[in-house]
Amino acid sequence: MTIHSRTLLAASLSATLAAAAILSAAPALAQAGTAAKPAAGPPAAKAEAPEAGKEIALTQGQIDGLLVAQPELAKLTGGAPDKPDPKAEAQAQGQAEAIVKRNGFASLEEFQDASDTVDAVLGGIDPETKNYVGATPLLKKQLAAVQADKAMPAQEKAETVKEIKEALAAGEPAKPSEANIALVTKNYARLSAAMGDGQDKE
Repeated sequence: MTIHSRTLLAASLSATLAAAAILSAAPALAQAGTAAKPAAGPPAAKAEAPEAGKEIALTQGQIDGLLVAQPELAKLTGGAPDKPDPKAEAQAQGQAEAIVKRNGFASLEEFQDASDTVDAVLGGIDPETKNYVGATPLLKKQLAAVQADKAMPAQEKAETVKEIKEALAAGEPAKPSEANIALVTKNYARLSAAMGDGQDKE
């Protein structure tokens, strides 16, 4: 799974697999306030508020399916980014479709919608209180932590601060439904553990 700037479901495999990252909304946000340094993860992810996607009414079954499908999808490859391989991408696309269907989703698009919805909630949960507070307060907390970190290299700090400020300037995403917030919060420990496992492998 990834946590970069997520693309909505697209024809290419790379977009599909990127979209499959259910926890890709905010690895650094999830640890903002728990450490002076942003959490390790893909550079583009450490300062991003989750992108807006189609919100659906989540079910426990969908969250369970997302958690099971995530590690399977993460193993798929569609060729090197600098050397596109249409045949390999098509094969991986088919494998991805089979994985999500095996885990209760009618299609990759439905999987993406569930992923977007989970991401939107995770991006606003304070890891300390386990309550939904919104992405903006967490970004501000992260910004303060980065600015106070005297060990971070100056160039890295400047780039991170810029990214966080850009994310803040983008504004607060629409608040997810209370039902979705409640369900994701209920599963927060499992989702956070899965996110941590994914990061360790990167």
